[in-house]
Amino acid sequence: MTAATLRSLTSSTQDGIDDDRPLWLVVLDLVSVLLFAVEGGLMAVSAGFALVGVLAVAFVSALGGGLVRDLVVHRHPPAALGSVAYPATALVGGLLAAFGHVGLGVLLPGMRVPFDAVGLGLVCGVGAIVALDKRMSALGAVLLGTVSAVGGGAIRDIMTGSVPVVLRHDVSAVAAAAGATVTIVTLRCGARRQVAVVLGAVACTALSLAAAYLGWRLPALTTPAG
Repeated sequence: MTAATLRSLTSSTQDGIDDDRPLWLVVLDLVSVLLFAVEGGLMAVSAGFALVGVLAVAFVSALGGGLVRDLVVHRHPPAALGSVAYPATALVGGLLAAFGHVGLGVLLPGMRVPFDAVGLGLVCGVGAIVALDKRMSALGAVLLGTVSAVGGGAIRDIMTGSVPVVLRHDVSAVAAAAGATVTIVTLRCGARRQVAVVLGAVACTALSLAAAYLGWRLPALTTPAG
């Protein structure tokens, strides 16, 4: 697939103005969509969902965070709804999970955590860059990068019948905020945007993996007894 073809599939218009995001940013966005779609689909399969349910969870997991991001920055229509590539990528991920979950379980045992960590890293960096491109403040860019990274997963958890882990003990929101912060600080130091996003993604991914494998949890607030 050529760059021009990919650009035509991912482009949407807002008042007649084409999406001006660089191609590399679109590619990173699509990679995160695929990872989150596969992860969400596998969780739906584990929960005993039918095919329609698996695809629905895959779509929400993959596109929910980006949809929130694009709505906040007034990108109309959002990429998830205004292009072919995003829903098509989510569909591919959902179908892979639905029909390949047995093989994925054998070939990629224990890959849910790495998939989630890498997806978070990519989305938080991309979200921060998109926010800065829309002239949001640094703090706003950190918040938007964080919400876009964890939003789809939160909706996914609700759809599969559980309280979103990001609202309880999971450190994914902290990791996403750290990754978005690294992206912005690196960018402010004069680094190229590609370098800033990669460093932010690495920081978020590393923190997420460390938390998962070392058992780090956020402390729960409890009401004093009596």
